[in-house]
Amino acid sequence: MTQAPETAAGDAHTRAQAMQQTWDTSFQDQVTAAAYNTAPVEALVRTVSHHLRGRIEPKDYGRLSFMEVGCGAAPNLVWLAERGIAVSGVDISPTALDLARQAFARRGLQDRLRRLEHGSATALPFPDNSFDGVLESCVFQHLARADRAAAFAEVVRVLKPGGVFVGHMLNQRHSTFVAQRAHQLADDPGTVRLKSDKVANKFDLETIGLAHFFAREEYADLLRGCATVDPCELTYELPRVESERRGYARYMQAMWIVYAVK
Repeated sequence: MTQAPETAAGDAHTRAQAMQQTWDTSFQDQVTAAAYNTAPVEALVRTVSHHLRGRIEPKDYGRLSFMEVGCGAAPNLVWLAERGIAVSGVDISPTALDLARQAFARRGLQDRLRRLEHGSATALPFPDNSFDGVLESCVFQHLARADRAAAFAEVVRVLKPGGVFVGHMLNQRHSTFVAQRAHQLADDPGTVRLKSDKVANKFDLETIGLAHFFAREEYADLLRGCATVDPCELTYELPRVESERRGYARYMQAMWIVYAVK
């Protein structure tokens, strides 16, 4: 599998091409193994639900427009569409976008789907102030430093004033980072290149390549332009059999649920 560059070296187009090959290969492997996500990410569902509760009546959800960066097979967008929210998605993997279209067709939700775009998180194909909400799950953590900054800036740009961003990304308390922290990139603290001879697939964290584990203090700068930036920690252990499959005696999944309002 071709991996994304380790640092910001090289132009954005070259990095985007490498990222597309990485993720399209990953999604093809996920399809073969029937392992791609078909359920919405619970952390996103819960946080979006909390945000909407008390702000807008469910009967008015139809006037909302949400977008997901790196939508994959679109389980999060389907969940929003089922509640009447108009949705759009961007993904760098053509295979993922095909899966997303199929998901909307199976559920008869095409009327809530506005756009599915092939593209990069660093250059979203939408005007400023377009969306009431933007979602992201486990995408920005795999971008090189310059591209991470650009992706967060794009989120702020396309959000309407008062719009909400909910992200889901790696935390430095994660078992993988604890085990690999001695190998952080010199010019990008928190970032490591992951590979494993114990896991054969191309879609587990341990095999996907470049991974950035965020520290809380990064988000205020990355989400400049938001009035509220509130990263919330989420940690849980994996069952022992899964921990051992990944090469660990115990495996702590540590994530940030990043809640921000423009």
